[in-house]
Amino acid sequence: MEIIMVYNLIGSSALSDDEGEILHAEIKKALSGGGCVMVGFNGVNIVLAQFLNAAIAALYEKHNSEELRKRLVITGLKSTCYLHKLISRTKTFYANENVPGYVNRDKL
Repeated sequence: MEIIMVYNLIGSSALSDDEGEILHAEIKKALSGGGCVMVGFNGVNIVLAQFLNAAIAALYEKHNSEELRKRLVITGLKSTCYLHKLISRTKTFYANENVPGYVNRDKL
């Protein structure tokens, strides 16, 4: 299992989507090897929504929930409530994107 420590990548505050993209790239690289990945948030005091959107939610574009549930472990978040809501909305978004007649207003 590959271990990625968020603090080592960006420090104690995970604030922006640009920082999220840094973590996303590391996770994506680790998953491409076929193994499992643990992402540790130990030492990270602030985690904002835009960071999680770019880092974690974006994974659902290429990976399904079952695969990520088996291969991605997230530890050390002070609260996982928002992460669970984000993942739920993201799965709904990608599921609806394939429905005929669905218009993704973000891509207009």
